[in-house]
Amino acid sequence: MKNTHLVPRKYGSQRYFHFRGCVPQDLISIFGGRKQFQISLKNVRNGETLLVSTSLITLTEQLFNDIRKGMKTLTLEDIKEILKVEVRKSILHSHHVHLGTNPFNPEEREESLESVSLREVKFKHEIYEDLLGYEKSLDIKMEGILQSLGIEYNTNSVNYKQLRRSFVKLYLLRYDWIKDLIKETGRTDDDFRLEVEEKLKVELFPELKLHLKPVIENYAPEPTQPYQVEKPLTSHQLTPLSVGIKNYIDEKGDIRPVSFLEITHSLNLMIEEWDDIPIGSLTREMTTKFKSHIIQLPKNRNKLPEYKDKDFHQLVEMNVKDTISTTTVNKHFTWCSSFYDWSINHGYSNINPFKGLKIKRKIRPRDERDRFTELELKKIFGKENYIHFTNIEKGKYELYWTPLIGVFSGLRLGEITSLYLDNIREIKGSHRENRWCFDILEEPNRPDKHLKTLSSRRIVPIHEIILDLGFLHFIDLIKKKDPKRKRLFQELKYHSGNYNQNVSRWFNTKYLPSLGLKTKEKNFHSLRHCVADTLKQKGVEPHFINELLGHSSGNIDLERYGKGYNPDIIYNKCVKKIFYETSHTRGIDFKSLKMDWKKIIG
Repeated sequence: MKNTHLVPRKYGSQRYFHFRGCVPQDLISIFGGRKQFQISLKNVRNGETLLVSTSLITLTEQLFNDIRKGMKTLTLEDIKEILKVEVRKSILHSHHVHLGTNPFNPEEREESLESVSLREVKFKHEIYEDLLGYEKSLDIKMEGILQSLGIEYNTNSVNYKQLRRSFVKLYLLRYDWIKDLIKETGRTDDDFRLEVEEKLKVELFPELKLHLKPVIENYAPEPTQPYQVEKPLTSHQLTPLSVGIKNYIDEKGDIRPVSFLEITHSLNLMIEEWDDIPIGSLTREMTTKFKSHIIQLPKNRNKLPEYKDKDFHQLVEMNVKDTISTTTVNKHFTWCSSFYDWSINHGYSNINPFKGLKIKRKIRPRDERDRFTELELKKIFGKENYIHFTNIEKGKYELYWTPLIGVFSGLRLGEITSLYLDNIREIKGSHRENRWCFDILEEPNRPDKHLKTLSSRRIVPIHEIILDLGFLHFIDLIKKKDPKRKRLFQELKYHSGNYNQNVSRWFNTKYLPSLGLKTKEKNFHSLRHCVADTLKQKGVEPHFINELLGHSSGNIDLERYGKGYNPDIIYNKCVKKIFYETSHTRGIDFKSLKMDWKKIIG
């Protein structure tokens, strides 16, 4: 019998096939009268075209049935893209089996094995430490699954408790299954998770999500239109947004005040848009419209008087020109998406309607802040300006030292202002002599110290110019004056999760404007950009610059297995190369800023 779904084509002397999909009679009107479509099978082995065609027929029928039931809203182009993914999978599998090539990355496979093993140990530890707490969290997931299947249950019954114990065993056994699959097939554990969850129609193993690129693209792209599910919402999915947000924040535990305000502001925007609706009722269509509203919000809506009395929708309708930045918009969507990932894991929602809603940056992150030119630096650190405006002779130590440390180290303002005296210490170099360094780290016994990222932990050698200005002598004197002193800049007050406020306010809103240097793109953080750009222009390798600045290197092997560089290496590769000049013959006279510390401190 002739296969009507295979259409032969000739390309020169080569013969290949197209797959022809036929639109069912009852759906022709939905697709604008189109009765069929075709996709190329050019790279499929001739002996496998029939098998691939059969697979595509089955998938096409399934998609058409979902459209009939209202579960999916797809165009013919969407269907073709889904089928093309299946074709690519077949081609890759064929190469692996018949040609003896391995499309899988062995390093990624080993990385997956190691990742699964580490999470298995962590997971067992968490269970044994708090079995009761884990069972409670498991109850939420089990309740969602049982309700979705229409199964009546009693959480106090013996059968339910046995089922829960079986679930715990399953969660432990899955790690062995996954490792076996990875070893035997080369597939990542994320591949396995996706396949299992697709079959069960439930997100069973959210803990197994990896931040790895899949070895083979093994799932179809999301349709451009939202899925339309006919099933009624469960009791968990009917939970109001406000309750879910509170539970989400409570679960995050101890977070800094500034982070708390940022998170709550972003999440409360959803309530401003839709009121306190059920968490599970949100659709992709709703969030897409929400996106169009968010990007119209004005800057400083809580500060400027013309916006203070306006609600969310009134602000959107004002059509202001000075709207919030792309970075701010994406920050809102990041928290909303994180909330819905959490909601899925806790049974409050079946989908994350915020995935993929971020706006593409119009400019590169590195271009959002400008560095200061050498001439501007000469103005900032000119003796007459600097000594006068820092009020160092009146004991404003923090105003004097923070910009100098920043421009010769690349440290973030928060990293400088939170320094304790014991964070400034001698560390043995590659040779016998010691080198003075800033030890940037997060300390559990000091909750006021925070790191921006894990890679922020590092050792930063102190520049010779900072030492020449009498930094160590200054430290000795303030220790003698106040033996109980613990922090370098004890005078700074803790506010909104950091010690930055006084320095930031002085430098950005007083000092720079007084010099005529304040722009939207220039502030204290621009000193950090000075360091990065100076080293880049001097040809320093990026991984050394990343180490100095506390950025991720992007090299998993280096970050996982390698310790930080010896301070001598960072000093010679980076720190000693940080110098600024206004011409080829004359640089900035930083040494003229040296003070009589004994006289100032007393």
